[in-house]
Amino acid sequence: MTITDSDMILCAGESLVDLVPSGGGGLLALPGGAVFNTALGLGRLGARAGYLWPLSADAHGRTLRSLLERAGVDASPCPATDLPTASAEVTLTGGEASYRFTLTGTTATALTAATLPERTGALFIGGISLAIEPGASVVESLAAEARARGLPVMIDPNLRPPLIDDPETLRPRLDRLFALAAIIKLSSDDLRWLSAGDPAATATRIAEESGALVLHTQGANGASLIRRGAPPLHRPAPKVRVIDTIGAGDSFNAGLLAALQTSGALGYPAEADAPMLSAALRYAVQVAAVTVGRQGADPPWRHELG
Repeated sequence: MTITDSDMILCAGESLVDLVPSGGGGLLALPGGAVFNTALGLGRLGARAGYLWPLSADAHGRTLRSLLERAGVDASPCPATDLPTASAEVTLTGGEASYRFTLTGTTATALTAATLPERTGALFIGGISLAIEPGASVVESLAAEARARGLPVMIDPNLRPPLIDDPETLRPRLDRLFALAAIIKLSSDDLRWLSAGDPAATATRIAEESGALVLHTQGANGASLIRRGAPPLHRPAPKVRVIDTIGAGDSFNAGLLAALQTSGALGYPAEADAPMLSAALRYAVQVAAVTVGRQGADPPWRHELG
């Protein structure tokens, strides 16, 4: 499909506060949430983007909304709620992040219904919002609505196994979403959770079965792009000083979607030519590399990329 200049990439999924260790031994509250980070990254890269998830009236929620608006992201689809903002306490080991979440009775469980705004030209979903009800069912319904309208859907499950209480419900949901998706992004950890065996082989199988563009992110080893009937593309990660990996994959998503939107290939990503896809992959890796060089999920602005 053709996406017009007035269409936006709608990001539907969780926002929260990351509680990150500070230099003084305490915790620093930083904006976060996988889908929020992607929306913020898109806005900072100059993409046309919108965000849909309940935002709290508390101080954290006001900060999240302000960041979106400052980046030019349309936050008007976000329902308001008096529930507190969800949080994730972050533990860093060698720069790698692990998370302990506080979700019950927060914005993480506040989405009960939603429809796509009229200006939606593409949909991005993922994160813990795919595993927590009632939002998970709402997000799945948005993906089905997008597919019915002929809109491209990108999914990044960004799996957090400690939060997955019911894998027998989540696995078939992911199967259904992969069947709806035009783009699927999976880390090596995601691929190991989905299937035993070699992550690269699993990524190839998913690309062949779904017909979607599959991105396999591999941390310091860069990222690969796989699609049915074509040789894979790979981009190594640049050597950078890593502060932490919080939000790296989310920034990768923003870079990829922004590049595809700019090139006009977002409406048909699996049919785009190899040079166009290679350029999008290179940009996505570049955006992620900036993010790991600073604390928390702090995606770069377009002017920072040169």
